[in-house]
Amino acid sequence: MANYAVGDIQGCFKELKEGLELINFKSSKDFLWITGDLINRGPESLKVLEYVFKIRNSVHIVLGNHDLHYLNCFFNNKNLSDEDTFQPQMFQKKYLRMAKFLLQQPFVFSKKILTKKKVIQVAMVHAGIPKNMSLKKAETLSKLCGLELKNNPKKNLKKIFEDKRNFHSIDSFSGLINFFTRVRVINKNGLPNFSFKGRKKNIPPNLITWFKEENKIMNDIDLLVFGHWAALQGKTDISNIIALDTGCCWGKDLTFLRLEDQKKFVVKSKQK
Repeated sequence: MANYAVGDIQGCFKELKEGLELINFKSSKDFLWITGDLINRGPESLKVLEYVFKIRNSVHIVLGNHDLHYLNCFFNNKNLSDEDTFQPQMFQKKYLRMAKFLLQQPFVFSKKILTKKKVIQVAMVHAGIPKNMSLKKAETLSKLCGLELKNNPKKNLKKIFEDKRNFHSIDSFSGLINFFTRVRVINKNGLPNFSFKGRKKNIPPNLITWFKEENKIMNDIDLLVFGHWAALQGKTDISNIIALDTGCCWGKDLTFLRLEDQKKFVVKSKQK
């Protein structure tokens, strides 16, 4: 049995299947960790969603901003933007079961993994974790946010995208979810700045990466994996905080990481 984490798939189904063959993934005994953003931007979101749903007992998923965007469009009948690449049938009633499956996924996930040398605690989030948040608090808040979403998806999905007054407050429902799913950089007070999307070398002097300062969660875990920030090119310069979004939908790579020994497996993108 092995655990493999994969960066943002974003509808790149062919690359996903090629990668699963490369790592010899067996859904009967292995686990696939998905760092969020299963869908959108790439060409085959429906196939990715159907496949992940098919092997749902062998996957661990955290929600990403594109997954939330799809759910908001699904439950609130939102119009798609020109940049969206969802297949039209994804919004038909017969896909309600899959939409509800996504809705049940957490924002923060962790699990103990047995390596050759010891047992390690591994955590996963799509974008980032507030710097003063322990693993227990992060998972508790993730569950509470998830319950709110499931209890009233229409109202609370709308709040995530439209409650702009609280976007930068990690003490609010919308602000915390946006931190978990959209953060890249923070200010000196640890609050997110969602406007910056570039490379690390171009970060303004008044901002830092969310993972640069000592993060409280790292006292509770051995390894943290995340996606979202393709411009990092998979590099954080911190050995136990690993970025896995390597820009497959932008024509670069889809990266898999075997969590037991942190070996990477890379599939070249087929996107132009």
